[in-house]
Amino acid sequence: MLKKLFALETKANLIPYTVSRIAIGAFFLITGFNKLFNPTFQASMLKTITSIGFPYPQFTANFAAANEAIFGLLLAVGLFTRFSAFVLNIVLFVALFTFDLQHLPTGLDPFTWYSYFAYLPQVLYLLFLFNAWAIGGGPLSIDAFLVRRKRRIG
Repeated sequence: MLKKLFALETKANLIPYTVSRIAIGAFFLITGFNKLFNPTFQASMLKTITSIGFPYPQFTANFAAANEAIFGLLLAVGLFTRFSAFVLNIVLFVALFTFDLQHLPTGLDPFTWYSYFAYLPQVLYLLFLFNAWAIGGGPLSIDAFLVRRKRRIG
């Protein structure tokens, strides 16, 4: 049993990845949904987008929120996983470079700056989404089901 548990290539090794994929996909689905339909989150998102100076702030806020919700759902169920991870990474990069990095303290030495930077949740989401982009949906995903089905059919 220990040999199988510590083997390098087993489907069991992807269980923690799959749980993380579902949880992070659900997170993006819920936050995107809230930004689209919850007045408190809508106002906060619009205020943030407006303060950054994006043109057409209402459209931009809704577009970003819709992308979070749609591609979060796809990530959670494992459909078009790599593409979903790519799109969510774009959303995160934009948020990181237009808003989050502007709020880090200034005048820090590189190690302290990196500590603040790595502490941002967006950085961890980016790292996970890079893995999702590389790995795909994993064995418990609609992507894997469709591949297995296609192989059976021919």
